Order: sequence, then C-alpha cells, then structure tokens
Amino acid sequence: MGFTLAELARLTGTELIGDGSFEVTELTSLTRASESSLSFLSNDARRAELGNTKAGAVVVSRAVADDLKCGLISSDPYHTYAELSVLFDSEGIPFSGDINVTAEIDSSAIIADNVSIGPGAVIGAETVVGAGSVIGPNVTIYPRTHIGLDCLIGASTVIGYDGFGFARSEHGWVKIRQLGGVLIGDDVEIGAGCTIDRGALDDTVIGDGVKLDNQVHIAHGCCIGARTAIAGCVALAGGTLIGSDVTVGGMTGFTGHLSVCDKVHIGANALVTKSITVPGSYLGGSGGVMKAEDWRKNAVRFRKLDALARRLSELETRLETDESRDL
Repeated sequence: MGFTLAELARLTGTELIGDGSFEVTELTSLTRASESSLSFLSNDARRAELGNTKAGAVVVSRAVADDLKCGLISSDPYHTYAELSVLFDSEGIPFSGDINVTAEIDSSAIIADNVSIGPGAVIGAETVVGAGSVIGPNVTIYPRTHIGLDCLIGASTVIGYDGFGFARSEHGWVKIRQLGGVLIGDDVEIGAGCTIDRGALDDTVIGDGVKLDNQVHIAHGCCIGARTAIAGCVALAGGTLIGSDVTVGGMTGFTGHLSVCDKVHIGANALVTKSITVPGSYLGGSGGVMKAEDWRKNAVRFRKLDALARRLSELETRLETDESRDL
C-alpha cells in the first residue's frame, strides 16, 4: 500500500514540505524507518532525533519544521499519526465483517446491522448491540446489556456479570442479587480481558467515546463520563462516578462510592480514596492522591527525609549532652 506525500497531506489536512510526489510505502517509528517510510515526531523536545532517522518524510509541528526537508506540518502530529494509521492498516479490525458460526446468541437479543461477532462469543438475553459494533472472540455479554453504535470490545471481556455484593450473616455470606444492567454508549472501545459488572440496583453506565485499556475492572453501579480514557489494570470499586474527559494512568485503584469531576488526570499507580472536585492533574500512591504540583514538592522532600532524620538525631544528641552538662 502506497501514497504520495501530497495525497497524505490532502487526506490529513496537513501542510506539505518538500516533494509531493514522494512515494510513502509504510508508516514506522523514527528508529525503524527506511528511506520510503513516513514517521512522526510528537514531542518537540526530542527534535534531535530528526537528525538520526532514515525516514524519507516525517510529520512534525510547525515549531520544528525548519529541521525538515520533506514531510508534513501538523498542529497535532500525534493526532495526524492516528489518522495515518487508519490509512496504512490494510487488514482492518480483527474479526470484523461477519458473525461467526460458533457465536451463541440468545433469541431475544437484538443485533443491529453491520455487527461483527467473533468465534466463541456469547450474547445473553435481552441484550442490544448497536450497528457497526465489533464483538471480539470469547466475549461474554450477560443479559440486559445495551451496547451502542460503533463499539469495539476486545477478546475475552465479560460484560454484565454480577457485582461483588454479599451481606454477612451468622451462617456466612448471603449473595445480593444484582438487579441492574449495563449501558454502554456509542463509539466506546473496551480492551481485552476487561470486566464490567452489572448494577446492583441502578445500571452501570459507560458514556459515549470512553476508551478502556486491557484488563480494566469496572464494578457494579459505576458511571464513567464521555470521552474518559482509562489505562490497563485500573480497578473501580462499586459506585465510583468518573466525570467526562478524565484520564487515568495504569494500575490505579478507586476505593468506591466517590466521585471524580470532569477534566481530571490521575497518574499511574495511584489510589483514589476521596472524591476529586477540582479539575487538574493528580499524583500519589497508597496514601491517596494530591495535586500534581504538591506531590512533586513532597517527592523532593521525601528524598531528603533520611538526611533530615540524621540531622534531627544529631541535634537531639547535642541537646541531651548540653542538658547533662548543665546538671
């Protein structure tokens, strides 16, 4: 598959630098590029890499365009890379195009036009799958799940199983029957091996445009706002409410029954134990999260903690010595 650089400029709405007839045969990283490759530089601070790459053309921002002889100028090179990846993807989304004969679909399920369902998938009763959606292999969708338009669900994901709900009794645990469902909006991508529980009473809700990485767990009754993106191995305990346009780093946990407002970024390996009501960036660990600027200051002080402890011990020793002399 090949495109001229002029064609790619037109298709992506970018500005051409150099020879528009240059034939691009592949999209690759700067380090693996060849003379017929197109690559991209998304971080201007790494502009020195342009001098070492063999790429015949590169997508860059206007700030580093003077370093380039041939390529494309974009207001957002990473976004342009995403658009180019679609053009150079000759195979398309795996398992899209049909409903595999080994898929088990309940007779009461409503499957819209142009839906693809991979081998071994199970679609439960009273389930709705919107047009253009792709359900990967071995996905299990429990009853009363509603999936919107143009969704993509990765292999072995389970949607709509019971949440973790039990009441203690003198004879052991009594299971709380989960009576809600799962509502998934349009243009949602759910990675492989994810689990999204049905609501205990109210539905679990995944808003339009949400993107979940692999191995994300969404417990019963959670709500995730539109366009929120969550990285791998994140876990939300029951009743967590996440706003719109939120990003969450990998391995982060939410203790449940708390809320996060719109436009928040939470760094990786954090534990969110309290609601976040002010937009911004937050970092932290097992002790909870705080504003990113506060966390960075504390991190610097933490590195000095041992030296401060030693100085304090020395001062205490001197003070004790002085007091004994006075006696």
